[in-house]
Amino acid sequence: MCNKWRQRGISRVPIVHEVLLRSNPGKVSILGDGSVAVEVGGIELGQGLWTKVKQMTAFSLSAIKCDGMGDFLDKIRIIQANTLSLIQEGLTAGSTTSECSCEAVRICCNILVERLTRIKENLQEQMGSVEWGILILE
Repeated sequence: MCNKWRQRGISRVPIVHEVLLRSNPGKVSILGDGSVAVEVGGIELGQGLWTKVKQMTAFSLSAIKCDGMGDFLDKIRIIQANTLSLIQEGLTAGSTTSECSCEAVRICCNILVERLTRIKENLQEQMGSVEWGILILE
């Protein structure tokens, strides 16, 4: 049949690519003034790595649930890591840098939350409510 509006079929072939998470270093430091310094092995190339890492840090540390945390994103600084501060920095490639860096920060924050929760519980018995700055000074 000769028709200029002849319909043609569309075919889709699903392809599955396995995404492997690489080990990527991360370091989260809570400073005496209550601010948080974060270092990760990835490089910010315009993909929003530092924004994602900052959000993951705020989300993970908010599990402590202290009074006076306010806008916790303002207390977090991302520092570009170098070979003196973080060894084996990994690589920035393959569209997995953000995921690997966020996972490294999440693991660091979970350890800090576990340690700070015990201190917070002790302070709550003595003082009632505990603010972020007081918790960090302990």
